[in-house]
Amino acid sequence: MWLTNAITNWIKRSRKDRDLNNEVCSYIDLLAEEKMRSGMNPDEARRSARIELGGIEQVKEQVREARAGAWLDSLFQDLRYGARMLRKNPGFTAIAVLTLALGIGANTAIFSVVNAVLLRPLPYANPQQLIVLRETTQSVGAHSPSYPDFLDWQKQSRTFGQMAAVNNREFNLSGVAQPENISGYAVSTNCLSMLGVRPFLGRDFLPSEEAPGTAPVVVLSYALWQSHLGADPNAVGRSLTLDGRSFAIVGILPPNFRLLDKTDILAPIGVWAGDMTERGERGDMDVLGRLAPGATLTQARAEMDTIAANLRKEYPAPNSGVGISMATLRDELVGDSRPAILVLFGAVVFVLLIACVNVANLFLVRGAARAREIAVRQACGATRERLVRQMLTESFLLASLGGGLGILVGWLGIEGLRHMISMDMLQGAVIGIDRNVLLFSGAMVVLVSIAFGLVPAWQASQPRVQETLKDGGRSSTPSAAQHRLRAVLVMAETALALVLLVGAGLMMKSMYRLLQVDPGFRPERVLTMEINLRTAQYSKPEASLNFWRQALDKVRALPGIDTAALGTVLPLSGNHNRGDITVEGMPTPELGKFPHPDYHTISSSYIDALGIPLLRGRNFTDADTDTAPRVALINATMARRFWPNEDATGKRFHWGHPGSKEPWIEIIGVVGDTKLYGLANPSRLELYMPFQQGRANDMFLVLRSTIDPASLTPAIREAVASIDKDQPVFNVNTMTQLVNDSVATRHITLVLLGLFSALALVLAAIGIYGVIAYSVQQRTHEIGIRMALGARRSDVLRLVVGHGVKLAALGIAIGVAAAFGLTRLMSSLLFGTGSTDPITFASAAAILLLVAVAACYIPARRAIAVDTMVALRYE
Repeated sequence: MWLTNAITNWIKRSRKDRDLNNEVCSYIDLLAEEKMRSGMNPDEARRSARIELGGIEQVKEQVREARAGAWLDSLFQDLRYGARMLRKNPGFTAIAVLTLALGIGANTAIFSVVNAVLLRPLPYANPQQLIVLRETTQSVGAHSPSYPDFLDWQKQSRTFGQMAAVNNREFNLSGVAQPENISGYAVSTNCLSMLGVRPFLGRDFLPSEEAPGTAPVVVLSYALWQSHLGADPNAVGRSLTLDGRSFAIVGILPPNFRLLDKTDILAPIGVWAGDMTERGERGDMDVLGRLAPGATLTQARAEMDTIAANLRKEYPAPNSGVGISMATLRDELVGDSRPAILVLFGAVVFVLLIACVNVANLFLVRGAARAREIAVRQACGATRERLVRQMLTESFLLASLGGGLGILVGWLGIEGLRHMISMDMLQGAVIGIDRNVLLFSGAMVVLVSIAFGLVPAWQASQPRVQETLKDGGRSSTPSAAQHRLRAVLVMAETALALVLLVGAGLMMKSMYRLLQVDPGFRPERVLTMEINLRTAQYSKPEASLNFWRQALDKVRALPGIDTAALGTVLPLSGNHNRGDITVEGMPTPELGKFPHPDYHTISSSYIDALGIPLLRGRNFTDADTDTAPRVALINATMARRFWPNEDATGKRFHWGHPGSKEPWIEIIGVVGDTKLYGLANPSRLELYMPFQQGRANDMFLVLRSTIDPASLTPAIREAVASIDKDQPVFNVNTMTQLVNDSVATRHITLVLLGLFSALALVLAAIGIYGVIAYSVQQRTHEIGIRMALGARRSDVLRLVVGHGVKLAALGIAIGVAAAFGLTRLMSSLLFGTGSTDPITFASAAAILLLVAVAACYIPARRAIAVDTMVALRYE
């Protein structure tokens, strides 16, 4: 009923206003007639009636406000008036809208990343209940559990309703136009049902399909179904050739499905379970668990600690010192990107605050210019609340225009971010403008309109009617409170800009220090690519060894190749194989504390191809075959650990623990350390074995070239295809690209922080310039008097610049204090520098102070250029 009345009143408002006017006029006439009957003359009677009524317009306003839906009519009036005022000042409107658009656009772009990575619900049922479980040891940290341990967890746990093993695997897909490598997982058959995921087409795995020896089946990703099967709705029931075996397709996964990494395909883990029976064998497997109803993560941790303790007692050799680590699936997917995302989001919020401060200053100046208009409206009966509401409506209109343009800027920013950030870096999250991003942008419009509009509106609407109207036609002079407010706003935006400059400076110094780290190899003109011999024809060592020899011979014959080599791992990749060793002559350590180095299988030219220095001893040769004595190279870190004061060459070790039947291996050389786990991480124990003495089916071709390495890729693919046409070549990269990828998160953070800090610096300069320029305009008369009394131009210049520099210096001091606390939040992103680095703080302060001086100098020059007589006549 109320809504109907409100709509009716708004539609018929013109007629109702006429009726109201007639009613008020009739009331005044009746009151005047009554007073005339008491003896007043007509003019005095009408004047007395008006006074008694209290003002015609005020009464009308009170009646309108009492109507149902009066706020709607008032809102449309304010919107129309606000639009007229903005059209009257196109320069002011354009500057304010552009400033807000930049701030809102930057926030929209970064919030799209926050939304995609941190806020958007994972595509699983009750994702907050999903936990990732791994084993952990003191020497290694978190690592994959063994399959037998997983089976014990599954049997003994009560706090987890379900558990599923997920074993990251790669497959060679053949029988297509060009063989290729695809990524996927071997999973427990209950994995999809535990996640609450139903196949888009077909069915889930059956429990019976986990048994070893069962006919192999697969579920394909939606993307693979589209790209390789043409989105054929009858694809279920067809087969694919993976690793030389035929797998029946039983289902298609939903769009954008992803486990912990890229997921092209899922297969039951039982196909490979026969190779995972050793409790001490820990490959590349994780465990996903869903908490039982009512169970908490704390309870699950306590229970799993008990299970781990029981397994240590029952299996002391393989499980000594082994614990269990747990993390929510969200935390596991977000990983190390959370701090960088939050730092960038904080930075764009600061940019928006600076934009709001600038627009608030514009509104204060505009409010001072409209002082007479506001005074007239107050004299006519407008209340302070009514004026504030009108000005806030103008602020909302301006913010809406800025928000609309900001969404366009944000969309452009998102497109830029998509080119800068790969989906793999965001764990498959898709950034874009969705409902949450639009709601965020809408909320920003409202908050921004209040942030930059409320204080100026309250200041401008202060009741100074007589003082303002007595000034007559002269320009109104802002109050001391308005001057102080503008000064405070300038200090605030200066402080915010300094925090961003310090953050960008710390990231820049950190990046410089990181790139100065010696990676242990020379990446220039080195091309790498991976080949994995998965088919049955390479099950015997002789067959795989023959393939690698042929591959090296054919690749070395290509023009432009300087050195060709093979290796099971690349620096900076983080990939590794590890195992316990027993060092000859060393005291036997406790179980769980044996040396546990990373080991790599390489060809003799590997260290030459990568430029890894040979520090001592000799390199491998073609004579280090399977029938020759076992030999190895070790890195400098391992040499320092075990033989700090002697030559490590000639020393021996063997795999496993004392009593093992493994042969002794002689160390024949020491090579330089390489950064296997990233430039920021220390080198670990590493040893190298000749590929003719250790079987390896998954290896990297490492090629140092005399020409552009990327141009060699087609010829190398042809060379490999001439040996085995079904063998894919994949993970093709230059070592330079791998170095860049290893610092990609820090690099992107640096670039974006640099952009935001530059934008903040420009906005701060504009803000300081605007305040000083307005101050000079208001003090033109004063400057004229000073110059007439003998003040030199240099004195006036110093006066104006000094005022601005004083404000900037106070803002910088506040910013230094704020940055000292806030930069600690980005400590995890820094390398080789502290979060309170004094040189960075001083440099940022100096840059901002120089910008402030430059911003003040322009209006100062304008001030001293004014003719003295003109200045004295200025009002």
